[in-house]
Amino acid sequence: MLTFRQLVALGALFSSAAFLSACTSSNDAGCPDDLEFFRTQMWEPVMSTQCIACHSSGGAAAATRMVLLPPGEPGALENNFMTVRAIARQKLDGTSLLLLKPSGTHPEGHGGGKLVAQSSVLYTNFQRFADRINGVPGACQSSPQQMACTPEGLDPSAKRQLRMLTRFEYDNTLRDLLYLDTDSQWGKALPSEEVVHGFDNTADARAVGQLLTDKLLTVSEQAAEAAMAKLSRHVSCAPGEACAQTFIQDFGARAFRAPLTEEDVTRYRTLYASVAAEDGYVKGLEAVTAAMLMSSNFLYRSELGTHQGNGRYALSDYELASELSYLFWGSMPDADLFAKAKAGQLHTPEQLAAEARRMLASPRSRPMLDHFVSQWLDLEKLDQAQKDPSLFSDFTPQVRAAMKAETLALFDHVVRDGGGRMSDLFTADYTYASDTLAAFYGLPSSSAAGAVSATGSRRWELKGSGRGGLLSHGSILASQATPQVASPVRRGRLVRERLLCQPLPPAPPGLNLELPTIDPQQPNRERFTEHSRNPACSACHKMMDPIGFGFEQFNSVGRYQPQLANGTAVDASGEILASPATEGTFTGVEGLQDKLADSPDVQGCFSLNWLRFAYGVSGDDASCAATQLSERFRQGSLSIPELLVSLTQLPRFTQRWGEITALPTPTPGTDPVPPEDIPGTGDPTTPPPTSGGVQISTKVQDDWGGGYCHNVKVTNAGSSELDWRITLKVEGTLFNAWNATYQITGNGVEFTGVDWNSHLVPGGSASFGYCASR
Repeated sequence: MLTFRQLVALGALFSSAAFLSACTSSNDAGCPDDLEFFRTQMWEPVMSTQCIACHSSGGAAAATRMVLLPPGEPGALENNFMTVRAIARQKLDGTSLLLLKPSGTHPEGHGGGKLVAQSSVLYTNFQRFADRINGVPGACQSSPQQMACTPEGLDPSAKRQLRMLTRFEYDNTLRDLLYLDTDSQWGKALPSEEVVHGFDNTADARAVGQLLTDKLLTVSEQAAEAAMAKLSRHVSCAPGEACAQTFIQDFGARAFRAPLTEEDVTRYRTLYASVAAEDGYVKGLEAVTAAMLMSSNFLYRSELGTHQGNGRYALSDYELASELSYLFWGSMPDADLFAKAKAGQLHTPEQLAAEARRMLASPRSRPMLDHFVSQWLDLEKLDQAQKDPSLFSDFTPQVRAAMKAETLALFDHVVRDGGGRMSDLFTADYTYASDTLAAFYGLPSSSAAGAVSATGSRRWELKGSGRGGLLSHGSILASQATPQVASPVRRGRLVRERLLCQPLPPAPPGLNLELPTIDPQQPNRERFTEHSRNPACSACHKMMDPIGFGFEQFNSVGRYQPQLANGTAVDASGEILASPATEGTFTGVEGLQDKLADSPDVQGCFSLNWLRFAYGVSGDDASCAATQLSERFRQGSLSIPELLVSLTQLPRFTQRWGEITALPTPTPGTDPVPPEDIPGTGDPTTPPPTSGGVQISTKVQDDWGGGYCHNVKVTNAGSSELDWRITLKVEGTLFNAWNATYQITGNGVEFTGVDWNSHLVPGGSASFGYCASR
């Protein structure tokens, strides 16, 4: 019997349906539209770009049962469907290999790493495909999972949560909260965040360990001391207990971004009184400030809302004030936002849009725009990019800084003054650069078209210079290159992943990644021909190298060099493969940017990246919110400012889903305990437990189904002074604690007091808190 490849070679013409009919027996499990399901929900979204890199003839996974034909080869879709169908039928302990391998849950692991999260839409569709193939009853009636919107238009993945401030947000918030004259540097001392899809604010990737807790404690103490130097900015009353209460209420409301509860005020008054009694008024306020800066109310942004019925929660006006301020300014709300939140004027679409436009027009939005661009285009690599000093002695730190400033300035100009269209980022025939950078580029002085601005840059006209658009900027070209020469791999990968949102897997382990020695007389692309010859490399590099070859007229540091050392013209022809709306050939960076400027693929990816950045989600281009935002982007003439305003108009901005927390079921013969006052350990009918002379009571601060926060009160029930240390059983995984340090032990979590609350006199109390995920 002829194989499928032989049939293709002989020119046998089968339609997809005829081929599948011929190759599938009548008693085979499956559904009539399995091929289409495979194409739209598995092959195009992930397998054609991520799996094909290893699972191809000669690839790292060539010896496995799944060897795929690359996109574009005759019969690739049908062949790959049959291959994947066979894998779906293979099971381990009742679970299809099609699910175990890409999710990284196979006992032997997966060479390509974890490509599909079990909670993702893609995994759900892989599961549905396996069910179809294996004849699970009702599977043929299951449609692809698209994360369809609820009847109210809400994204089902919009869960209630607490979002921890990033280091960027933390520093901005401290600067504004403490009225600092210069930018805060304390956040830079904290451990860095995990980066997902280029961004550092993905909520699910944030976790608090002991190192971060220790750093936060140190920083909080230092920041509190600095705050006392500007105490007159916070309160103007005469020192004393009454003024301390004013400070607690006013400073606390700004720090927590919402009014304090009476219980909060009482707790901080008690702390103030205990410290002030020994160390005086200022030290008492300093202790209160440090404690507030360690509170979850400061470190986390609340997205919990109030229950509206059917598991839907509406964010409060104060929560929405923070949503707006951290989206547009990367910092806490200003006085106007606080005033509108207090008046209940921040919940209608019109009110939110008006504030969004006000905040975007403010100079305070510039750092946020810069932060987005730096992460979106991977500009952080520029500072660490190594260059050969014997070749590029003039590539100085000043040039690096000027390159980054150029990219940030162009983006800011397009958003604020240049019409706002996304396509202008790629087609701009001008730039904003310092004289130093213009000289480095070799731009003639006659192309300068404006006075030098306060930031040291001016407008330069670029027609005829070989430059124009973001992808000709040195910040991108130099950061995506080797120390000696341009790198079509790195530059092509940047386009593929950051502009088309098509992530690629890392190189298979064990491959020799060394390239031939550099010959300045030969085209750079010839050094990379090994990628196309070696089957282990070709499948993946076809997705990168042909795009990267279009950058060949720019060297390792971003200078335009259209000729080789021997005078031969550089071949800058390139091609985009496997991106339906953007496929085709082009010449040079200008030709590449012309293709990208009006590409629906790029437009969808750009809006998806803003969704990830704004909402702190990993993002899925099939999700409800992503679809809503992409449609609004196109309806808004592809305007970047309108895209940002649209982020505030989605139901996801104002609403969340969450489980309804029920009252505890009372034990027969006892009274029910309200959820606001649940002892930390022991039976609810007994008095609060004691530990080493310490009495403990716990109150639920927040509970959002997937996690919770508890406040704990520790009281010295003995007759002698002591330094308290207690051990609690904590349900789930602890991810934050404030006003205490902690250590996980075999008996639970051991909490210990900090400097200002660890020592208790008889009858004295201290409070701390913690949050955990279930």
